[in-house]
Amino acid sequence: MNEPELMTEADIHAFGVEIVYKQLQEADWIVESADVYADRTTHPQIVAHKDSEIGFFVVRTDIYPARGRIEGEDVFQTLVRHANAHGANCYFASVSIANSEGKTEEEMAVPVRGVAYHVAFDGLVKMALPEESAS
Repeated sequence: MNEPELMTEADIHAFGVEIVYKQLQEADWIVESADVYADRTTHPQIVAHKDSEIGFFVVRTDIYPARGRIEGEDVFQTLVRHANAHGANCYFASVSIANSEGKTEEEMAVPVRGVAYHVAFDGLVKMALPEESAS
């Protein structure tokens, strides 16, 4: 029996970006760019606008039972500052995918290419830096 072909980290990330891309379109955002190869420490994966708002969308995807996470406070701040410098709001999308053919917790965590997946995506979280206190 052949071993199943596994998704790479890049495949998993691209899958999550595709999920968020479709959600944005359904919510009437006009997507200007979607780049699965964008530097994840400094740039959003999706840039879109709706009405007069520009949104920079940061997507992180992981395999069940984990959820996509931002890689630390410095990355968070860099991404928000980058969006602010371009007059945009920054949003975070955490995605988790689970192999739908898995019968056990362990099997659901195996990212096999070409199978169906259960997707956990609870929507977008607006990212912002804390307000500077006036002293």
